[in-house]
Amino acid sequence: MTYSAEFSEQSRNVRLETPRLIVREHRLEDLVPLHAILSDPAATWYLPFMHKAAIGETEAYLRSVMRDAERPIRQRYNLIVEDRTTGDVLGSVGLHVIDGTAEGAHYGLGYFLRPDSWNRGYTTEAARAALRFIFGGNARRVSASCLAENLGSRRVAEKCGMTQEGLLKAHTWHDGQWRDCAVYRLLREEL
Repeated sequence: MTYSAEFSEQSRNVRLETPRLIVREHRLEDLVPLHAILSDPAATWYLPFMHKAAIGETEAYLRSVMRDAERPIRQRYNLIVEDRTTGDVLGSVGLHVIDGTAEGAHYGLGYFLRPDSWNRGYTTEAARAALRFIFGGNARRVSASCLAENLGSRRVAEKCGMTQEGLLKAHTWHDGQWRDCAVYRLLREEL
């Protein structure tokens, strides 16, 4: 049985505000700035499956994310991270159902930002907002994983209060070799 985040009206038209950011649903007008990020090899270095060479690929991804947001039983929350002052699209934060029951769901957390926004705390700020949102619903557990060498992503997970559960040796094929993967978790009672 599949379970989802059908926990309230907050699962529709998600808009989260932080001191510096708006974390919101994708819109068609996000296509060009989103493509600038997804076509940037530096931005997608640790997420090669997200790299989009052609704008048509980004448009297909964007439309897929928008369809996910309209599903009656929602499995994915892929949200734009926008600078609150300028309105610039900085990246995305996402949550997706991994497993669940009526008592609660297990979500996966992911994020990416354009390189000129790195090391400013934006990713942590957006991820914290997404975690507050999902734990305000049916989440019981949230997991995140990244290549062990991705110290920036690891710091984001740790700053969000996540605990490293393990290091998976030679887990992920990346850039021509098997690499270790760090796995993190946050449980509802650990908030």
